[in-house]
Amino acid sequence: MVEIKTVSLGNSLALSLPKDGRFKEGQRWLLIPAKDGESYTLVPRIENPYTGPKSKQQMTEAWSDVDWNEVEY
Repeated sequence: MVEIKTVSLGNSLALSLPKDGRFKEGQRWLLIPAKDGESYTLVPRIENPYTGPKSKQQMTEAWSDVDWNEVEY
């Protein structure tokens, strides 16, 4: 467990995270409220893997030994 504190940053509050290698400057995080309305979970924001250029690599059949005519729909 890591204890963090709020600090004043202009007209806002910010969370002060330790500089120990786990957190990087500019890294984006999501603060997700819990159902109890009093606590939060802090998780790193990841980039959407489905945005960006499409792969030019063709997809191959995963089950080349299956006769799809025998599969019921």
